[in-house]
Amino acid sequence: MTTAKNSNLVSIVVIIGLLITVITSVVMINLSNQHKGPEIWSSFVYKNGYNSAAYEMDTDFTSYESCKVHAQNISAKYNNAPWQCGSQCRFDSMRQGFECESMVND
Repeated sequence: MTTAKNSNLVSIVVIIGLLITVITSVVMINLSNQHKGPEIWSSFVYKNGYNSAAYEMDTDFTSYESCKVHAQNISAKYNNAPWQCGSQCRFDSMRQGFECESMVND
């Protein structure tokens, strides 16, 4: 009878330990995904249209408005090529391209 209680107690402790580990992991992942620092914008001008791999990128804009003005000026040089501004962009080595938290063109 005592070994059954000890076995149940060990099982409960292991389950509680696993739950604490899972909860801690989820909280740490969520905290690491929050961006830190100021919002940085990058402009993308697609010289040969959206479906081409040829784009011109400039970065380190501190506001969407400044990114938009720059992108529109560059777009005009390429016969009003499509453009977008992205916030918090980073290079994704798996996709061999840039990934942004949001892309805007208005």
